Amino acid sequence: MTGDDERTVYGVSRVVGYIKRLIAENKQLARISVRGEVSDRSDANGRIYFDLKEGADILKCVVWSNAAAKLPAFRNGDAVIVGGEFTTYPARSIYQLDVKSLELTGIGQLYARFEALRKKLEAEGLFERARKRPMPRFPRRIALISARGKGAEDFETQMRRRAPHVRIEFIETLVQGLDAPVEIAKALDRASAMDVDVIVLARGGGSYEDLFAFNEEPVVRAIVRAKHPVLTAIAHTANLHLADAAADEVRETPSLGATYFGEIRDAYARRLELLVARLDRSLREKQRLRVQRFDYVTSSFDRTARAFVNQKRQRLLVLERRLNAHTPVQRINARARALQAASSQLNVLARGFTKPSLSRVELLATKLDLYDPQRPLAQGYAMVFAGGKLIRDAGSVPVGSAVEARLARGTLLARVEGHRE
Repeated sequence: MTGDDERTVYGVSRVVGYIKRLIAENKQLARISVRGEVSDRSDANGRIYFDLKEGADILKCVVWSNAAAKLPAFRNGDAVIVGGEFTTYPARSIYQLDVKSLELTGIGQLYARFEALRKKLEAEGLFERARKRPMPRFPRRIALISARGKGAEDFETQMRRRAPHVRIEFIETLVQGLDAPVEIAKALDRASAMDVDVIVLARGGGSYEDLFAFNEEPVVRAIVRAKHPVLTAIAHTANLHLADAAADEVRETPSLGATYFGEIRDAYARRLELLVARLDRSLREKQRLRVQRFDYVTSSFDRTARAFVNQKRQRLLVLERRLNAHTPVQRINARARALQAASSQLNVLARGFTKPSLSRVELLATKLDLYDPQRPLAQGYAMVFAGGKLIRDAGSVPVGSAVEARLARGTLLARVEGHRE
C-alpha cells in the first residue's frame, strides 16, 4: 500500500497492550476515586468482583485477595467511594478498576458501625436471653421514655383504652440526632431511679438514619444496667435495633407496646371471672349439701316419730282389748281412767321426745340460712375483692388499687382513695 491508502497494521495483542498502557499511565486517572453503588457482587477464590453503578452507567471492579482482607465489609446496595488502579482485561476487551481502597458512605457506613458494635456487644453477652430480666406479672406503673409526638401519643391513647389502671410517668428526651444516644441513656438512668415496674422506650417511624440512635452503645449499655425491665417499641421498621436486642421485651410499634399491657389486664380479668364463677359454684354446692342434710334429718325424724306413735298405738290397742275382757263396770272405768292417764303420759312423752329434735331442726335451718351468700348481700352488704382475693382488712389494700365490690345484683368497679378506721 502506498500514498494516502498506506496505513500500519498491528496484531490484536499489541493493540490491547497499547490501550492497557494508555490507561495505566494516565496520571489523571491515577489521582481520582470513584463514587457509586455496589451491584452484582460475587466472590471467587478470595477475590471479589462487583459493578459500581451510577444511573445506567457501570464501572467493572475487582478486588484481589491481597487487598480484600484490608477492606471493610460491604454488600449490594451500599454507597461507597473506591480507589485503585485503572486497567484493562484483554481477554474480554473491557476496562476495570483494581480496587485498593473502599470507604462506605451513607447507610452503608452506618451499617458497618452497626455490625462492628453488634459483634462487640454480642461477644460480651449483652444480648443473651439468660441475662434479661423477667417482666412483672401485673405492672401498675411504668416510665415512658420518648419525644413528644405521634409515637408517644399512640402509646398513651392505647394505654387509656386497654390498660387505664397503669400509671404513666413520662420522661421526655431526644430520639434523633447526634445528641440523642447520650440523652436517651440519661433518660434510662433517670427511669431506673424511679419507683416503677417497667421502663418503655418508644419512638414513631423514621428512616434508618433517623432511628440509628437506638443502635448506639450508650443506649444499649443503659438498657442493660437499668434496674427495671425494659420494653422497646421503636418505629414501624423491619430492622432490628441493638436496643431491641438488649431489651427484656420487644414490640414493633408504640401502639403494640401499649397492647402488651392491655393483654396482661385482659388475662387477669378472665382469671378473675373464672375465680368468681368457681366461688359461686362452690357456694351453691355447699348450699345444696346443707339442704340435702336438712331434708335427711327431717325425714329421719319423721320416720322415728311415726314409728314411736305406732308402737304406742299398738300398745293401747292391746290394753283396750284386755280391758274389754273384764266386764265389771268399775274395773272398766278404772281401766278407762288408767288408759286416759297413759294417753296423757304418752302425749307428754311424745312432746318430750320430739321437742329436742324439732329444736335441732330449727337450729340447722337457722345455720343453713346464715350460710346463704345472698343473705348479707340482699341486706345491702357487699363482698370486696382486690387482686382476686376477698378483702377483710382495709389496711391491706394500697391506696390507688383497683377493687371490685360484688352486690346482690351486679358488681361495682372502684379505686381506693384512702383508708378510714
